[in-house]
Amino acid sequence: MESNQKKIPCSVGILTYNSSATLERALKSLDGFGEVIISDGGSTDDTLAIARKYGCKIISQSNSGHPITDFSLERNRTLDVSSFDWFFYLDSDEVISPELRNEIEHIANNPIPEHLVYRVRYEKTSQDFAIRYKTAKQYCQNRFFNKKSGARFKKRMHERIAFSENISVGVIEAPWYVPLDDQLDFGTYRKKIEYRIGIMADNAQFRGVWHFIHSAIIIPLTEAMKSCVKMLYLLLRGDSRSIPPRYELYRIYSQWITMKKLTRRYLHQHKVL
Repeated sequence: MESNQKKIPCSVGILTYNSSATLERALKSLDGFGEVIISDGGSTDDTLAIARKYGCKIISQSNSGHPITDFSLERNRTLDVSSFDWFFYLDSDEVISPELRNEIEHIANNPIPEHLVYRVRYEKTSQDFAIRYKTAKQYCQNRFFNKKSGARFKKRMHERIAFSENISVGVIEAPWYVPLDDQLDFGTYRKKIEYRIGIMADNAQFRGVWHFIHSAIIIPLTEAMKSCVKMLYLLLRGDSRSIPPRYELYRIYSQWITMKKLTRRYLHQHKVL
């Protein structure tokens, strides 16, 4: 095996739980990285065997054997044990493009990088990555950063990194790929989304009635209307490279659940329930 000095000086953090169906292809796309950290939630399939096969550093999640209730906590645990200043995080069913790998290698090997945080473009694809879906706009996330930026993960659900406003942010056009589950049925989606939104709502704090109205009513309704327009557009377009319309229908449902659970949270806080 190559020494770390010959590899990309960057750590990659991945959260897993029974991820054997997709983990190997994710790890293959990360070939050449100095370190891959697997934070496992107590997998009972071949996940850990695959991780060991690829020489990953393995740690246990904070509440192994139970669903994650704080994704930022688990992401920060991978960040805390990482060996390199540069850090990238990936989900176990995602892959990075060869072009992104090359960009990361170039930046991580630069002794005086232009930026300490980078927004990275991502593309939604079919489960087998054969179709790269067309979208109305580019999607980016702050995914690649140097620990000298002071970045830490925030938010229990839909975690993102937070860092000082003084830190300059660059953009990497080379993408990583996010596959949509072609077989995702409504029942499975409903169970997942109600769990995640439930955790978010349980931790919501409202700064008065107008904050509640904005967070629990205006924003979800606006997002639901956007999804309605997108779904109609997709149905009329009928392009095989467009995201399947049912995903917008699922998003509309998620906004309804957001409204319902945040309203219940607000009423509970004010002892109406």
